Amino acid sequence: MNSPVFLGSGARVARLVAKRWPNFDTGGDFPLRVARRPGRDCDILWDMTAPPPSLEVGHSVAVCFAGATPRGDGPLDTNTTLALAALSAARRWRLKHLFLCSSSAVYGDPGPDTVPEVELPAPGAPYGRAKLAMEQAVRADIRVGDPGVTILRLANVAGAGEPFDSAQKRDLPALPLHQFADGLGPSRSYISPRDLARVLHRLCYLANEAARLPFLLNVAAPQPTAMADILTALNRRWIWTQAPANAIQCVHLDTARLAALCHLHPDSGSAARMVADLSGTEAPT
Repeated sequence: MNSPVFLGSGARVARLVAKRWPNFDTGGDFPLRVARRPGRDCDILWDMTAPPPSLEVGHSVAVCFAGATPRGDGPLDTNTTLALAALSAARRWRLKHLFLCSSSAVYGDPGPDTVPEVELPAPGAPYGRAKLAMEQAVRADIRVGDPGVTILRLANVAGAGEPFDSAQKRDLPALPLHQFADGLGPSRSYISPRDLARVLHRLCYLANEAARLPFLLNVAAPQPTAMADILTALNRRWIWTQAPANAIQCVHLDTARLAALCHLHPDSGSAARMVADLSGTEAPT
């Protein structure tokens, strides 16, 4: 497989994935990293609000990590601008396929059951609405003869969000965790950076081989994980606090489509395995 292009390679998830890319130590098909700022995570500079740069022959697939988040300093509608810029670049570079990172936030509050890609999105928060608007804008902009496009609805990525971020707050002896009416806490679909790298590597290979890929794809470990289990695996104490009325207890993604394309360990979403990935130790068997 030739080298994929990582757009927005300075993003936190992109950096986590690049460090775990298969054959990272030996080169091979290591991604060409494109970012708007120079640094260790950048091979080519491109401000995606400007026309795309020329690209050398030898790249047929791109993954776009670029986007605005609630933690960032840009407006959330930048997600649409950047995704359309990525699609324009994919056309210019005559790529076979473009993968665009979206979020499970588009599903809003789906309840305890797993939510498939065919479920009608109902985002409640501004970030989820912005990601859904991005997906819709891309779908509307696709033309005959364009590269293939797949929207990746990413689960929570271990090490790039909650409760991993809160666990870094060493000034708190115990972290508050929402408790819901059933006595349980929040639960989410997660994926470790190493497993996300494996999934993307496999998808890039399939795209390079002209395999038929879906427009929408949930990307997550097969089983969801309780945030309480993650905090325990991180050796952080936590205490229950009553969940507010608008708190979301469960976001569990259906991964049947993904399983047909890429195999993940049945226990890949366990708290112990995700923490082992982040700490660089061997995953438990």
